[in-house]
Amino acid sequence: MKRLLLASAAAFLVLAAASPSFAHHGTAGYDMSKTVTLNGIVTKYYWSNPHVILYLDAKDEKGQLQHWSLEFAAPLLMKRQGWSSTSMKPGDQIVAEVHPSKNGAPVGISGTATFLLKFTVNGTELPHL
Repeated sequence: MKRLLLASAAAFLVLAAASPSFAHHGTAGYDMSKTVTLNGIVTKYYWSNPHVILYLDAKDEKGQLQHWSLEFAAPLLMKRQGWSSTSMKPGDQIVAEVHPSKNGAPVGISGTATFLLKFTVNGTELPHL
């Protein structure tokens, strides 16, 4: 009985110590008070867990080409909004609203479980909140 109690306590401590690893990141790295609009070309589109990821090439305000990475919600949540694995493909022309990174890197977030910004592919607007 004592061994069972000790084993249970040890298992609890291991799980309690590991619980922060189950936590998911948030939007802390993005400037959620700022929205920028990108006009660019899709280079890669990954419809996979844990997040849909889009890579695109867009020019900045000085005309310099930037390689952007955009994060979206999980595929299941995006599907519920009307998106699919075929919503876009490399070479598509897009106009995307993005909350940019706080550090100025060409990285942004365009959708989570609670929001989905405006997004246009080849002139057709995709569903958004």
